Amino acid sequence: MVNLFGKNIKGVIFDLDGTLLDSMWVWDKVDNDFLAENGIELTPDYTETVKQMHFKEASLYTKNRYNLSLSPEQIQKRWIEMVEKEYSKDIFLKPFAYEFIVALLDKGVKVGYATTLFKEMAIPCLLNNKINSESLKRKCPLTTIEEVERGKGFPDIYLLSAEKMGVSAEECIVFEDIPLAIEGAKAGGFEFCGVYDKYSNAHTNFKSLCKNYITNFEELLEMIKKN
Repeated sequence: MVNLFGKNIKGVIFDLDGTLLDSMWVWDKVDNDFLAENGIELTPDYTETVKQMHFKEASLYTKNRYNLSLSPEQIQKRWIEMVEKEYSKDIFLKPFAYEFIVALLDKGVKVGYATTLFKEMAIPCLLNNKINSESLKRKCPLTTIEEVERGKGFPDIYLLSAEKMGVSAEECIVFEDIPLAIEGAKAGGFEFCGVYDKYSNAHTNFKSLCKNYITNFEELLEMIKKN
């Protein structure tokens, strides 16, 4: 157990894209390249909209918005093809994220990941960054959007992640980088901490919505040292 933001915490749930991983640049590139393939010019409002959606929802939105002949499943498959290499080799943790995870585990805190990524992207990335259960020698369960019915505006994915860790929502804190996730975490009874990301929330009012907020995981290492 550790004390973070004045609360005793037994479990930590991390989002991946834009939270633990410096990865949102990939999705900006995918937005641009995929739409260009289909003769469509990328606009900022499209990017901001799909950032708030889970994978399946974003593909359906893209199909309907641009009246594409591709099915949502075909759109998802193409997106995965465009990012598979990056997630297996070129996507890395944000500064001090690894050290923070290790410090939590050393304190006996459970760690889990809750992501809108599909498993075929998330698992290679966890392996490449050595934050999977085998590398850390501790069980760090992965929960993906495929395992729940609703997106991150609802508590489903966080509740399932907490269940896998064997801790209650009231004993957990969720780290995320998008405003929509605040609603889902709070609805499930979780403490919440926003994480700065220059691609997903730097130009929004996200920080003002968060009771707890960090710009760098080094800030949290300092908190743990004081425990």
